[in-house]
Amino acid sequence: MSALLRVADFVDDLVGRLCRGVVLVTMLALLGVIGINVVARYFFERGGVNEVGEIPELLFPWLIGAGIILGVQRGAHIAVDFISDRVGPKGRVALIVFVNAVVIATYALLLGPVLQIAEITSIEQTPLLKLPRSIGFYSIAATIVGVIVATVAVTLRVLVAGASAAPEFDPEESVT
Repeated sequence: MSALLRVADFVDDLVGRLCRGVVLVTMLALLGVIGINVVARYFFERGGVNEVGEIPELLFPWLIGAGIILGVQRGAHIAVDFISDRVGPKGRVALIVFVNAVVIATYALLLGPVLQIAEITSIEQTPLLKLPRSIGFYSIAATIVGVIVATVAVTLRVLVAGASAAPEFDPEESVT
């Protein structure tokens, strides 16, 4: 295995661990905040704690972004299955590399505008907690970077080991 592939696998694994941590922390925080607010509705005349309503709005994009990155790592992001059966092993490698290159280029193009919007919205604050509105846009930027890193890792694996190194999504895990 090449040194570049080892580095890509290490970084991809690190990104996966980070994403699983984000999913865990955000889910626990969301459940905790929503649970506290439900209980508070029974004890306060005004019907709960208004400030906690902003927390899910700020955390949910991070949860979704981490899930998207994990989907890329598991082969659930984008696939071109209707053609891959009709081309040989080299054609399948070329197809995977092409699709991944399109994904990488598209996400790279989106990163600049997202960072610009995050900068613009950084002066706006949430009404109750006074947190910057840019938090949600930075979650999109982090998702873009994570998708690019995961897609590069998949592409390198496919280039070194062939199409069989691409992750295969298990349809049993699909909700559709």
